[in-house]
Amino acid sequence: MKGKKYILIGLFFGLLIGWALGFLRLPQLEKNDSFWLGFVAALAFVSLVLVLLAAWNRDVLRGLMGKKTAVGVSKSTHTFIWIILLGMLVLGGVVGGRTIYRQSESFKLQIQEQDQRILEMATMMDSVKRNDLKPLIGIVLEDVGAELKRNPGRTLSESTIARIVALSFSFTPYHYIEGDSLSDKAWSPERGQLLQALVFMNIDTGSFTQIIRNAIFAKADLRGARLKGSDLSGINLHEANLKDADLNGAKLIGANLGKVNLWGANLNQVNLNNSDLKGAVLSWAQLNEATLRLANLNGATLPNAQLRKADLYDANFQRAEAGGAMFNEANLTSVNFYGSKLIRANLSQANLSFSDLRKTNLTEADLVGARLNKAMVDAYWLENLKEWRPTGVKELQENYTIVTDTFNVEKRPLYRLKRN
Repeated sequence: MKGKKYILIGLFFGLLIGWALGFLRLPQLEKNDSFWLGFVAALAFVSLVLVLLAAWNRDVLRGLMGKKTAVGVSKSTHTFIWIILLGMLVLGGVVGGRTIYRQSESFKLQIQEQDQRILEMATMMDSVKRNDLKPLIGIVLEDVGAELKRNPGRTLSESTIARIVALSFSFTPYHYIEGDSLSDKAWSPERGQLLQALVFMNIDTGSFTQIIRNAIFAKADLRGARLKGSDLSGINLHEANLKDADLNGAKLIGANLGKVNLWGANLNQVNLNNSDLKGAVLSWAQLNEATLRLANLNGATLPNAQLRKADLYDANFQRAEAGGAMFNEANLTSVNFYGSKLIRANLSQANLSFSDLRKTNLTEADLVGARLNKAMVDAYWLENLKEWRPTGVKELQENYTIVTDTFNVEKRPLYRLKRN
């Protein structure tokens, strides 16, 4: 009777505490089906444990106290009950841990989605603000046009040039909405519009050169721009987007084109002497008969680019990716190809004299008719040709030998190819 009395008292106080917590709305739990599912599962688990403990106390413990196994309960049953209890505990821990982990990951994902939405909203607001600056292009260009009409020589005053330069700096790059998503990189469409407008205004060479060398067009969005034959020597187009742009015959001497996107651009007969193209993307670009003397192409990517009859004398081409590129009949004299990948590149009839081909991968390249006299190579370069399987390998092995007629600053021998 006492046991039943205590149970009734416990139930009464439990209901009383439950009513109080419900009235105060504690704890603050969200209405979530997974919570009730977990609650029911936990209740079932506790009930099972209580049933097993009841059986244990009634039979097993009573038998153990008497130093013998209780009637109807064997040792195997005793062990089985222990295994069930431990198994349930382990299973509960695994399920609980997995549930907590999934909830944590879901929470993180929600936070990331919220941050992305906030970023997009901020970007849209920023784009709206920047749209207010766009009329400045029209105002400045209108004044430029009026001044050019007054001057037969098409020159611009120092004050007008200063206004253009200041305007280029005011148009900072930003991520903008393209369709229903953000642009991959921060670019400035306004800088691209300004540059194209200036190119078509037929400004005096001196004035235009002064603008180009002082204004900033880095990260300008110039996708598909028509800049054919333009003289943009010395321009700063660092990280600009010139995808599919037409620069046929343009002059970009000494230009800053580091990390520029020239994917599929038309650069035929362009002058890129002394230009900086480090890390530039030139995939599928056309540079046939282009001039790139002393240009820096370190780390550039040129898969399937066309450089037929191009002049790259003394250019830096270290660790570049040029798989499938076409260098047919190109002047590659003294070019530093150290560590570059020229897999399946077409180097037929190219002049590679005095070039640096150390650590260069020439797998399946076309070397038919290529001139390699005095080219710097690795000690076992001729043997490596068997592994690379380039076209014209037999001709190379028959016509060239490796010599060590020069040394580096550390007085270590440098291996060069010598024509027999």
